Amino acid sequence: MKLLAFETSSRTGSVALHVDGVVRQEMIATPREQTERLLPLTAGLLNGAGVALRDLDAIAFGRGPGSFTGLRIAAAVAQGLGLATGLLLLPVSSLAATAQGLWRTHGSSNTLVCVDARMGEVYWAAFEVRSGLARVVGTEQITGPGEVTGAGMVSWSAAGNGFDVHGDALAGVAAQANGVFEQACPKAIDLFPLALADLAAGKGRAPEEANPAYLRSESAWKPAK
Repeated sequence: MKLLAFETSSRTGSVALHVDGVVRQEMIATPREQTERLLPLTAGLLNGAGVALRDLDAIAFGRGPGSFTGLRIAAAVAQGLGLATGLLLLPVSSLAATAQGLWRTHGSSNTLVCVDARMGEVYWAAFEVRSGLARVVGTEQITGPGEVTGAGMVSWSAAGNGFDVHGDALAGVAAQANGVFEQACPKAIDLFPLALADLAAGKGRAPEEANPAYLRSESAWKPAK
């Protein structure tokens, strides 16, 4: 299988290419660079692997939640390429990608992901790795940090910048974790396991039907007319 993946929901962006089990990834250090560097890095990955866009099976992108601007960048690039090539898109939760990454790097099979959402709130959800895939337990939420809980989880890790930005409010929750990974963030490489599973299950979407997941109401992110 050949998949391309974009993840720009956090401060650190990335693009990755999966070609028959071989994965290459390029990182983008700052949000300001994401718009200008995403396509050139994509072209470099494709050229380096000798793969044309039309050779891909699908395109994955981090659907969020996360930075509104970042989500729109990844979605717009994926939609544009999808429309140009007729490829299906695979939106993957950015919170799930963070949990998937922690399982890949630290073997954490249970992870509570909490990301700063600004405005005094956080995006958060609990994930359990089953058959190598980070699956949400319950639902992804946006709440005040005081409402985050690891109740019901066993032997779990905490991940995401919410534990840094809202350290005082989340101190009690963090104290229950086996480890706290405040710098953990979603990476394009960690979209592939879930994207491949969705593709195999026939869950690919037409470009016009693949949208970011903001979690906030539309009034919070749509520009005023």
